[in-house]
Amino acid sequence: MNKSTVTIGIPAYNEERNIAALLESIFSQKQTFYKLASVLVVCDGCKDKTASIVEALAIKYKKIKLIVRKERYGKSNALNMIYKINRSDFLLTIDADLVLAKNDTIDQMVKTIVHDERLKAVGARHIPVKPTTLMGKFAYVSYLSFEDALLNLNDGNNFYGMMAANLIRKNLTKSFKYPKGTISDQNYLYAMAAKNNRAGFKLAKNAFVLFTPVSTFMDWRILSVRSVIGDKEDVVKYFGEQVLEYYTMPKMLLIKSLVKWFLKSPIYTLGSILMNWYVRLFPYYKVTPKDGKWELAASSKELIKVT
Repeated sequence: MNKSTVTIGIPAYNEERNIAALLESIFSQKQTFYKLASVLVVCDGCKDKTASIVEALAIKYKKIKLIVRKERYGKSNALNMIYKINRSDFLLTIDADLVLAKNDTIDQMVKTIVHDERLKAVGARHIPVKPTTLMGKFAYVSYLSFEDALLNLNDGNNFYGMMAANLIRKNLTKSFKYPKGTISDQNYLYAMAAKNNRAGFKLAKNAFVLFTPVSTFMDWRILSVRSVIGDKEDVVKYFGEQVLEYYTMPKMLLIKSLVKWFLKSPIYTLGSILMNWYVRLFPYYKVTPKDGKWELAASSKELIKVT
């Protein structure tokens, strides 16, 4: 069997807590359906130990290639660099604050896309790590209740299903560049993948990655400026108002999911509803993203341990 080649691209900014865990999870993959070509880490103006940690791991794993940029240019700019360098059949881009949950995560993504020429990109399913703080538990339930809705919207094949770990065909990566200042790279990528065919994106439901939800009040406010306001404004800016037809989440789906989760966990669901209400009513404009760069939500950057 001729295996497809996969390059992995990781844009990183101050990810010293988790970058090693992500890289170790990448090199623990089974590679049944693909051959790993290289792992590109773009250290985008990092001020911490991210670069030195990656350099040390590159001695152990020869396929790691580190690119250090002294200034921070933003994630979309780093992705443009990764897209340009890629020569593999597929490119997997993944945020540095994630971890591949199982040793077949990439296999599941490759298996999903390789025999369906309509597919231009495949997304992984994001699983939140259980938090310990009260605010973290609100965020945990907030995500799971929303995921319940997105999975029921066109079977997860929608704007919300494309997050921070995506396997992309080479021909798509060579067909466009993110405009300067792009805030929502995942929304832009979805719009490009589904531009000529709504079946251009699929969520690989058995490909799991772990992430840490925010666990403080301030970080929830910081994250919401981008996820609640900036993402939608960004995609409309580049693709026009008509794109909202595919971006809108039906209210009935949300209500059904919230009722389901309220019955499961009434206190944390109510807390999540109040927080989501608050950040929409009182947006924290002091941290509005600029030139494709946004304020980091520090509590979501913790080390992820795979058990």
